[in-house]
This record gives sequence, C-alpha cells and structure tokens, in this order.
Amino acid sequence: MTDKKLRSGIHLDTKQISKDVSKELEIDFDEAAVELVGEMVFKKLLLYGSDLEAFCKHARRSTVTPDDVKLLCRNNASLKVFLEHECPTARNEVTNLKNKRKVTAIVINDD
Repeated sequence: MTDKKLRSGIHLDTKQISKDVSKELEIDFDEAAVELVGEMVFKKLLLYGSDLEAFCKHARRSTVTPDDVKLLCRNNASLKVFLEHECPTARNEVTNLKNKRKVTAIVINDD
C-alpha cells in the first residue's frame, strides 16, 4: 500500500470516528482539528513501524513478534498491562528459542 493510500485511509477513518464521537457526546469538531489528528496518527504509525523494524533487526529476526510490540509500548503502563493480559505466553516462547540456540556445543576428546 502506498503512503498516499494509507494516509487517505487514516484520514477517512479519523473523520468517521470524529463523527461517531460527535454524535455520542453531542459536541462538534473543527474540520482542521480532525485533519491534524489524522496526520498525527499517520506519522505515529510510520514511527511505530520503523521502531518495530529496528527491534526485530536488533534481535536478528525478520519477523515482528508480540515482544517487539510490548517493547514498543513499554512507556505506556496501561497499554503494557493490556498487552501482557492479551498475550502472556509470548515471552516464554522467545526464551525457549534462545535457550535452544545456546545449547549447541562442540566437545572434542583428546584421547
């Protein structure tokens, strides 16, 4: 998906969400404010994507894992608790993988 299509989709979703919230809370949103929120969401998602890519490269992987997402959200306590609740076993699976890699050893006998 191109940046232009992604940006457009995010802006459309932001407008729809603002309309829904406007009806529910009986308040109005300035169109410029909604556009700014849409642009902020787009920029933040680009940043998240870059961070997730960096975490996965640092771990010498080509796949983003739930632990990468948890690391991304480490400064948001409530979101971190939510993610731990939604995906509690991710850490155990990664730890088991690391242990499997460390077990390999070469033994040489000098008899």
